Amino acid sequence: MDAIPVLSQLKSFVQWASGDSEGAEETQANFLQRCPVVAQGTSAVQAIMGNQKGARQTQIEFLKGLNDKVDSMPVVGHVKGTVHYICGDKKGGDKAMKAASHTTGVIGGGVGGFLVGGPAGAVVLGAAGGALMDGAITIGDSAVNGENAKPYGFVDNVVRIVDDPTNGGNYVDLIGATVLDAQDGN
Repeated sequence: MDAIPVLSQLKSFVQWASGDSEGAEETQANFLQRCPVVAQGTSAVQAIMGNQKGARQTQIEFLKGLNDKVDSMPVVGHVKGTVHYICGDKKGGDKAMKAASHTTGVIGGGVGGFLVGGPAGAVVLGAAGGALMDGAITIGDSAVNGENAKPYGFVDNVVRIVDDPTNGGNYVDLIGATVLDAQDGN
C-alpha cells in the first residue's frame, strides 16, 4: 500500500490526523523508497547530494518491493517459493507461497464471481477470495508453526485494528487491500 501513489498519501494523512505522526512519516519514507520512478528519483537525488549509502539503500528497498510483486504472481511465486525451500530458505519460501496463494484466491474468486454475477460478482468475490485465502493461510500457518504463527493479509489487517483501534493507518491498509483485491478480481 505504501508504494502506491495517492493511497500512500491518503494513508499518511489519516495516520497524521489520528495522531500517529511517526507512522505518517514512515509511510512517506516507504513511498519514496518503493514507488517505481519515485524511488529512482529519490536514489538519484541522494547520490547527487553525496549520500551514496542512502542511494544504495533506496535501491535495495525498491528491489525488495519488486521481489514482493514477483512473489505474488501465481505459479511464478509458487515456483520461486519451491526454489527457496530447496535452497533451505523456509522464510523466503513461506513468503512467496503465501503471496502467490493469496493472489490465486483473488483470481479464483474473481473468475467464479464473474461467471455467477458478471463484473460486479467478480469484484465482490475477488475480494472475498483474497480474504478467504488469507484465512486459510493463517489457519495453515497456525497448524504448522503453533505460537510462532503470524496472521496473514486480511486477517493481519483485522488483528492490527483490534490491537490498536486508534491507528488510522491500519484501517487504510485494510480498506485499501480489500479494494485492490476487488480490482484484481475484476
